[in-house]
Order: sequence, then structure tokens, then C-alpha cells
Amino acid sequence: MKTLEKLTDEELAMRYVDGNNRAFDVLLNRTQQKIFSYILFIVHDQDKADDIFQETFLKVIYRLQQGMYATTGKFSAWVMRIAHNVIMDSF
Repeated sequence: MKTLEKLTDEELAMRYVDGNNRAFDVLLNRTQQKIFSYILFIVHDQDKADDIFQETFLKVIYRLQQGMYATTGKFSAWVMRIAHNVIMDSF
């Protein structure tokens, strides 16, 4: 069995859906800098970026738990799309 760090993002997402909370921690660690940087680049405000980042990952968690993620796409692109939508909603 592969260690979590060696799994793809998509595999980690499915492990989280199956109840492995540690898999989500690994996913978050892998993607948080990229997602936060994107949000901050768009909104130019640290506090607003923090709020949008938190809302983004709440939506990611909710959608994963509701089975709304299909492994046919790239996980990071899926999260980035959610972040983009949260940014647009904030404006």
C-alpha cells in the first residue's frame, strides 16, 4: 500500500471521501499555497484572501462529502475553479 504522500491528488480525494481524514490533510498541504496565491493575486487583500480561502475549502469538503467530485478531472483544477467562483461571488 502506498503512503499517502505518494498518492495522486485524485487518489487522496477518493481516500478522503472513503473516510480517511489524513488524506485531506495531505491534499490541503499540497494545494494551499497555490490556491491562496491565486486568491491573493486577484483580491489584493490578505484578510479577504484568508476568508475566501477558508470558504473555498469548506465548499471543497462539502462537495467531496456529497460525492460531487469526479476523478475524471484534475483535482487542483477543480479546487481552483471553486476558488474562482468564490472570488466572483465575493465581488
